Amino acid sequence: MKQRNQELGLFNILGLTRSDLRLIIIIEDILLYLGTIILGLLMGVSFLKLAFLSLQKLMQTQNLHEQFSRQPFLQVIGIFALFFILILIYNLFRLRKVKPIDLWGQAAQGERQPKNHWILAILGVLTLAAGYFIAVTVKPRITSFTQFTLAVILVVIGTYFVFIAASISMLQFLKNRKQFYYQPNHFISISGMFNRMKQNGAGLASICLLCTTILVTMIATISIYQGGQDVLNSWNPYDIMMTTKQPLTVQNQQTIKSLAKTNQIRLGQQQQMAMTEPTMGNLTKQKFQKTDLSTSTCTLSTLTIKDYNRIQHQHVRLKANELLIVSSNNSYQASKILIKGHQYQIRPVSSFKLYFNYERTILKPIFIIAANQKIAQQINPQPWIFVNGINITGQHQKQFVQQLQSTFKLDESFSSRSQLKESFNNLFGGFLFLSIIACISMLLVTVLMIYYKQVAEGYADRERFQTMQQVGLSKQETRQAIHSQVLLVFMLPIIGATVNIAFALPAISSILKQLSLYNDQLVIYVALSTLGIMLLAYLAIYGLTTKVYERLVHAY
Repeated sequence: MKQRNQELGLFNILGLTRSDLRLIIIIEDILLYLGTIILGLLMGVSFLKLAFLSLQKLMQTQNLHEQFSRQPFLQVIGIFALFFILILIYNLFRLRKVKPIDLWGQAAQGERQPKNHWILAILGVLTLAAGYFIAVTVKPRITSFTQFTLAVILVVIGTYFVFIAASISMLQFLKNRKQFYYQPNHFISISGMFNRMKQNGAGLASICLLCTTILVTMIATISIYQGGQDVLNSWNPYDIMMTTKQPLTVQNQQTIKSLAKTNQIRLGQQQQMAMTEPTMGNLTKQKFQKTDLSTSTCTLSTLTIKDYNRIQHQHVRLKANELLIVSSNNSYQASKILIKGHQYQIRPVSSFKLYFNYERTILKPIFIIAANQKIAQQINPQPWIFVNGINITGQHQKQFVQQLQSTFKLDESFSSRSQLKESFNNLFGGFLFLSIIACISMLLVTVLMIYYKQVAEGYADRERFQTMQQVGLSKQETRQAIHSQVLLVFMLPIIGATVNIAFALPAISSILKQLSLYNDQLVIYVALSTLGIMLLAYLAIYGLTTKVYERLVHAY
C-alpha cells in the first residue's frame, strides 16, 4: 500500500492531476479484472477436468462426468466484477479524501513503536494452553467432536494473541535487559523483529492457522481413506453378517442354500456364535462401568469359551474367575478387571475371527469370553443374540444379498461387505477429494500471503539497508542480520503449525475412532508423512518467494 501511495504521489509531483490519477486507477482495475477473469476461467476449466478424473479414481467409479453450462461462468464473471467494483470504489474514495501530494509523505513516514500488551499476551498463552489441554485429554465418545471444536476455537484465538501480543511482549522484555540488548547482534535482531512482528503478527498467525488446517484436514482424510479396509473388516469380517434373535434352524440354512443356488452364488466359510447384546460403558485399566451414550467410549458383549474355541479352532480352558478379553488392536493389557463387584483374572486375546462392531456404532467393541453361559450372563445381563458370518463368491451377489435380507426380514442387524465397500469408496473418496480441493485453495492463499509479505519485506529492508549502513555497519553484516530476521519470521508459522499438530493428534485420533478406525500407528505414520511433505512445500514456497525479496533488496 505504501509503495502504491508513493507511486501515485510521484505521478502527482510530475504533473498529473487528480483526474489523471483517477483514470489510471480505473484503467488498471479494468485490465486486472479482464486478466483475472480470462486466466482464471481457462485454469478453472482445465482444473475441473483434472479434478473429475481424480474424483473418479478416488471413488472407484466411472459414473461421474463433468458438465459445462453458461450460467456458472456468468455467475463467476458477475461475482468477480462486483468485487473489483468495490475495490475500485475504495481506491477512488481514498484518492478523493487524501491529497495526492500527501500520498508521497505517507509512504515516507517511519514506523511507530509497537505497544506492549501484557494482558493480551498472558491471555493468549492461557487460551492456547487451554486448547491444547482439551485436545490432549479428549476421549473417543459422542461428545468428542464438540470438545474438538472448542479446542480449535481456543487454539485459533490463542495463536492470534501469541503472534500479535506475546511476541511483542517477549521482544520488549528482551529490550529491557540492557546488558543483553545493547550488543551489536542483539540490538539489530530485536529492533528489526519489533517492526516485523508489529506489521506481520496477524498475517503470520493466519499462515500458521492455514498450515495447521491443511495438516489436520489431510491427516484426517488420508487416514480415513487408507484405513477404510480396517473399518470394513471391523464392521464386516465376513461377506455377510446377520444377527438374529434365535439361532438359524436347518430350514433357515436350506433357504440360504436355495437362494444361493438361484443366484449362482457359492457359499464359503460360515461362522455362528451366541453373544449378549452390547452394554455401553467405560473400560478403564481395571474396571468396566456402565454409562449412558454421551459419556460411553465402548460396548461390552460376552460369549462362552465353547464358541470361542470352535471359531478359533483352539482348546482354551477357563476357570470360573478367568476371562479372555478381545479389544481393538489388542489395546487392553490389564491382568485383572472388576465387573459388578467381582474381580476376574484377564488374559488378552490378540485376534478373534468374529470380532466386529455390532450395528456399526461409534463406540469401540469389547468382547469378554467367559467359562460358561452363567458367568457370561452374570457379567453382562443382556438378552442373547446370534451372530452369523458367511463368505460368498459368485456373479449375482447384489441380488442374493437383497433376497436374503428381505426373506429373513433383517434391517440394521444385516450388512453386506460389497455394499459397505461401495459406500466407503463413495464416502471416503469424496471426503478425500473435497479435502484436497480445500487444501489446494488454502495452499494458494498461503502462497499469496507469503509472496506479498516477502514483497513488503523487500521494500522495507531496502530502506533499512540505507539507514543501517549510515550508522556504520558493513553491507555484509547488515545483509546477514536482515536475512536471519526474515528467515526466523517466516519459519515461525510452520513451527507453530507443527506444535499445533502435535497437540491435535490425540483429538484427531479420538474423532477417527468414532468411525471405527482404531489404528493409531496409521494416523501417526500419515501425520509424519504429511508434515514432512508440508515442510518441504513450505520451504520451497519460501525459497521461491525469497528470490523476489532478494531482487528488491539488491536493487539498492
